[in-house]
Amino acid sequence: MFNRLVFLATLIAMAGLIVIMNFFAPMDMGPLGVLLFFTMTYVVLFGISLLLVRIFVAITGKGGLMKRDYLYAAIVALGPLMLLMVQSFGSLSFWTIGLVVVFEFLACFMVKKVTSS
Repeated sequence: MFNRLVFLATLIAMAGLIVIMNFFAPMDMGPLGVLLFFTMTYVVLFGISLLLVRIFVAITGKGGLMKRDYLYAAIVALGPLMLLMVQSFGSLSFWTIGLVVVFEFLACFMVKKVTSS
């Protein structure tokens, strides 16, 4: 049931992003529109990263989806969103990309340590 909800939310957010990007200019949206844009982008990235985690779990043969897999998908989805936010500020460099990669690694390591016990 939850898998269908994630899939449906991803499709709705993707349709919303297409509408926003085709019909509104960034200056016309305002702060709430920008918040809506980043929220829908995160939902789409979460759906895509959950699909990638499912493929990885199926290849490795570790079993069905668990809570840990959803946490990994949430962390992986946050990486491209952070890079998009840094790009919107105009300060994207190799250092920021490296810091985002380190953050992703540390967050995945934390999830592994917390959920293993």
